[in-house]
Amino acid sequence: MGMEDRVRTIGCIATLLLAAVPCVCGQTGPATVTEVPYIVFGNVKPAKLTGAVAAVIPPGVTLSGKMQVSTIGLVVAADGTPEDLALLSPSLGPLDDAALAAVRQSKFEPGTLRGKPVPVRACVWVPFMDAGHPAVPLSGGLGRIPGMIAPKPKSNVEARFSDEARKKHRGGTVFVTMTVTEQGMPANVQVVAGPGMGLDEEALKAVRQYRFQPATLLGTPVPSQITVEVNFRLYDYQ
Repeated sequence: MGMEDRVRTIGCIATLLLAAVPCVCGQTGPATVTEVPYIVFGNVKPAKLTGAVAAVIPPGVTLSGKMQVSTIGLVVAADGTPEDLALLSPSLGPLDDAALAAVRQSKFEPGTLRGKPVPVRACVWVPFMDAGHPAVPLSGGLGRIPGMIAPKPKSNVEARFSDEARKKHRGGTVFVTMTVTEQGMPANVQVVAGPGMGLDEEALKAVRQYRFQPATLLGTPVPSQITVEVNFRLYDYQ
């Protein structure tokens, strides 16, 4: 089974034509979301950043001509409020504080499930260049953000067929969401949807060993959130 059959990066968080699945992963920092947030998947449509507020570079902070990007994971509530903000990138000190303040003040259109607003997970990048370039938050599908290149798989590990699935002569596809760090490592790995029978666990074991060429924003490596699919085809294991 080739790598391209096993790994498909889709958007900021994948959008696939399957049933909607809420996210039940662990969260960084105090949880402020009262509903279980959804991952953009199947019938769940992503939230949209409609009114970005530029971050203000704190006095005394110099960038020395090198762009630095603060990457923030968050939940956009059903009323469009940004909640549960958490840094996905290494600490940038005062720049992170400025980025978080800007995202909290920005306006979002909520994601939807079959037309109904629901809390949805999202990702925002705040690029700091210099005083002459406003640090405007960016969000959306990786292929739609100017200067953004999505992560690419470098190596993968073949997932093993579980004993239970083999005995039942059953296969299937497991969808796994993760953060790809700026070093190209998978983090916060979790199953979004799968057939069970031990295949979900085997997919997780394999995906945690994947390695990627990280996403870049104007050439700077940044964390990103993607979903990959791991296909278990019965005839491959007979």
